[in-house]
Amino acid sequence: MNPSDRAREIRVVVFDLDDTLYDCLTQCVGPAHREAAKAMVEAGARATVDEVLDARLALAGLERDVDSAVAATFRSVQPVRVAEAGRRAFYDRDPGALVPFPFVLEVLRRVRTAARAVLLSSGHPPTQRRKLASLGLSGAFDEVILDDVLGRAAKEEVLRRWLEASGVPASAVLVVGDRPDNEIAAALRIGMHALRIRGGEFATRPTPPGVPEASDVRAVLAWMGLPPIVDARVPAIPAVPGSAAPPETEALALPATAVAPASTQPLDVPPLAPPTSPERGEPADAAPPGEAPVAGGVEDGDHPLPPGAPGS
Repeated sequence: MNPSDRAREIRVVVFDLDDTLYDCLTQCVGPAHREAAKAMVEAGARATVDEVLDARLALAGLERDVDSAVAATFRSVQPVRVAEAGRRAFYDRDPGALVPFPFVLEVLRRVRTAARAVLLSSGHPPTQRRKLASLGLSGAFDEVILDDVLGRAAKEEVLRRWLEASGVPASAVLVVGDRPDNEIAAALRIGMHALRIRGGEFATRPTPPGVPEASDVRAVLAWMGLPPIVDARVPAIPAVPGSAAPPETEALALPATAVAPASTQPLDVPPLAPPTSPERGEPADAAPPGEAPVAGGVEDGDHPLPPGAPGS
């Protein structure tokens, strides 16, 4: 399938947030681990902040529940309390000033001339909303879905519920994200198209065969056959492979350029139907108009919680 055919077929582009539209690893994950380490020590972890921080960084990406693993490592008197303190500090925080990856706002604008742009982000909804505002992306999407970290549903379940509610066929959806084992794998299992943006905390994980990858979201424009962004400072992006399922993963390397966040206004977004799985954790935090929190998942680039974990 060539790009012009894709552009006609694709009705929705679903974007991940963390490490896809901005550098979450540098701007958020590192500082969040330090804040979590400090909170765990204050809650009773028998170690220094630096020792807890080193343990968190060593276990990140290896343990399904980093907070509980770290609390157990230091044999805290109240390990559940210590783990909860770290979890809350990690997820429920003010991210401060954030800067999106180059050309993100312009890419989203151009995508929306041909398809709906949807954000699907896992994490603590208030924190994710603060990130969007800080990045200048609050009004950059036609729909915002915040997948609450307190639940246990993966992005695949959230995407399936969204498909059912929206009536859009899976073949008309392109999913763009950085995690091959999360949103990219979910898209493939459901029958959606996928484009991997390689970078951030999970950059070393392999891209599934047949999935094109790039280091910059401008690749979405090439994939859809939309006009490229012309900038004298940055070379044009090469075309994404024309085949819908190339035999090998192909990388599209792009240089980085800083951009400043822009001010945008939030959109009114219809909420999704409430989750019905009996394995839910606590209900999602209430979201303001324009966003649809859904139970489940993990903060993009971060770590899952055990079933029934306390608030974050």
